[in-house]
Amino acid sequence: MKVKRATIVKMVIYAVAVLLLIGIGAGGYVWVSAQRTMNAMYEPLPSTEWVDPVFEAEEETKSPANAEPSPAEKEESETEKPEALPVIPVKVVDRDSSEPAKIAEEDIARLRNPKTADKEPFAMLLLGVDERPWDRGRSDTMILLTVQPRSGKAVALSIPRDTRVLMPNSGKYDKINHAYAFGGTALSVEAVERAFGVPIAFYMKTNMEGLISIVDTLGGVDVNNERAFHYEGYSFPAGSQHLSGEEALAYSRMRKEDPQGDFGRTQRQRQILSGAIDRVADGGTVTKLPKLLSHLSEYVRTNLTSGEMIDLIVKYRSAIASVDTMYLQGTGKMINGIYYYTITPEERRRIQSEMLKGLEAI
Repeated sequence: MKVKRATIVKMVIYAVAVLLLIGIGAGGYVWVSAQRTMNAMYEPLPSTEWVDPVFEAEEETKSPANAEPSPAEKEESETEKPEALPVIPVKVVDRDSSEPAKIAEEDIARLRNPKTADKEPFAMLLLGVDERPWDRGRSDTMILLTVQPRSGKAVALSIPRDTRVLMPNSGKYDKINHAYAFGGTALSVEAVERAFGVPIAFYMKTNMEGLISIVDTLGGVDVNNERAFHYEGYSFPAGSQHLSGEEALAYSRMRKEDPQGDFGRTQRQRQILSGAIDRVADGGTVTKLPKLLSHLSEYVRTNLTSGEMIDLIVKYRSAIASVDTMYLQGTGKMINGIYYYTITPEERRRIQSEMLKGLEAI
């Protein structure tokens, strides 16, 4: 299913691009502030070895009826044409429809450490976390994005927070959003790599609490709500509306009343982020940039260096012509009194194949 560039790609690339371009036009002070912001956002990941995933059958490995839930479980019973450049392929040795594809070692190394200056393809994990000073929190939003700039292709996978996976740190089953509570960004990246067999180079993490300050600094955002609902004391009628920071946070959090659950919530979060970026692009926000940059440096973290961010702006932005959005096909199950979203080995293999095709541009 095709979606507009103004959603995911705009969220990842345009945000930094607009800030930097406006900063350059606004003068040296803002430009220096933008560079400081990029440096403040930088948070590298520890180096880990690639482990070939195993797409195990859920029926063979589910927990016994008397298994004790984990502590986290107990808490939740809840459009320019690209340049005509050659495509860098990823060598994949196919097996059957349920076993993971075997990726060549040299391709794993290249995909985990892409040369952005040479427009090499990469995968990025986008995390929206609900984090407070006294609590590390969990990742409420997880989107795996693959980008192949040489052919102008990108594929995005929305991962439901309740997806049941084997945790790399414990070898036990848990919800994928608990990876952040157990091991922060590093374990979240590792859990997604193991679950879907796609090497990840970059991440970008946003603390959803920071939405309040960012949206209020911008003077609010405009969204188009598909269905009316009430949440956390706020009423959101169907149709176009203007939201404050507090309203935007509540709008982006609701999921239980949404027939699409996590998928619907992810779509609303994209609306908020896209609306915020549209506000930044408005020339009238130039005077607000210093304060906005301060909020970004506080609430956004990434392992993209300032040089890599600039490469994305200069070399990748115009190359990405379209984004395909993928959705996990799974089944909701109650296991030991806990709700999970379970997916089959065949579905994991399908996702891996499509994501690797995105990197191959086949």
